[in-house]
Amino acid sequence: MKTIKKIMVGIFTVFVLSLLAGYFYFDRKFTPEENTLILKNESGKIPIQWVDESKSVLLLPIHFKGDSVTYYLQWDTGSPSTVFYKKAIQKIPKIQIQDHTAKCLFTIGNTEIQSEKIKILDFGKENDSARFKIIGTLGADVLENRKTVLNFKDNTIELNLKTIPSHFRGKTFGFELKKRKIIIPALLNGKKEKYLYDSGSSAYELLTNKENWEQLKTPHAKIEKEHGNSWGNILTTYTATSENQIDFGGTKVTLNKVTYVEGYSKTQYLLMKFSGMSGMLGNALFLNNEIFIDAEHLEMGIR
Repeated sequence: MKTIKKIMVGIFTVFVLSLLAGYFYFDRKFTPEENTLILKNESGKIPIQWVDESKSVLLLPIHFKGDSVTYYLQWDTGSPSTVFYKKAIQKIPKIQIQDHTAKCLFTIGNTEIQSEKIKILDFGKENDSARFKIIGTLGADVLENRKTVLNFKDNTIELNLKTIPSHFRGKTFGFELKKRKIIIPALLNGKKEKYLYDSGSSAYELLTNKENWEQLKTPHAKIEKEHGNSWGNILTTYTATSENQIDFGGTKVTLNKVTYVEGYSKTQYLLMKFSGMSGMLGNALFLNNEIFIDAEHLEMGIR
């Protein structure tokens, strides 16, 4: 009996240590780097530019002092930090490249953004003949401790707001900002859910697992199968029509399509499980809405 007890205690100890090791692994892996962005001034209304009619990629125009060229950053709240693409910035004199980071000052609307250390990724291509000169990704660090409005009805974004817009006062609800990941609580079919808001998944309304997808899609719906690329990973998406509504703090948003994805890494899948999230929300869900995000007080509103 003592031997059995020792074995059971040993198994339990290993189990607990495994859970702790898993927790610290994910905690370290998904802890973002230091936020190096310094923002000055409210931006005013910045026009959104979509790459194509499918609205799969959302771009924001940026400018460097003394350079008449309009460059673009992809808006991606799924990225915890703003990054530049190595090949795309090589010919921009206002960007000082230092090993794997960049020092620069640029403007988005009336907002001046300065950083001594923006990470450079060996990603992208030269933009000499491109319609949109995309030089990087604007991440969730631009939201941190600041107020932002995303108005997809008017195709505008406002950054670094000083006060909450009057039409959102008294109409906000709490959300979570973990590791610079925007996690929104919601009700779907009477069940409490948590969703990651990822504007990089712009063309999709709700990305979820296959089990949820089966429950949410319209019976006998036609399935749209597509192949895509996410930071070098080849993904296969399956999209079907849906007839549901998601309740965000009392505002109901119609879910017209639901998608599940094959090709995510085990790490990404475990992150979703580890965080308790039910899926990811893309911009397509909110094309008829305006979103206010107060990442200082962790309050947001949707109308």
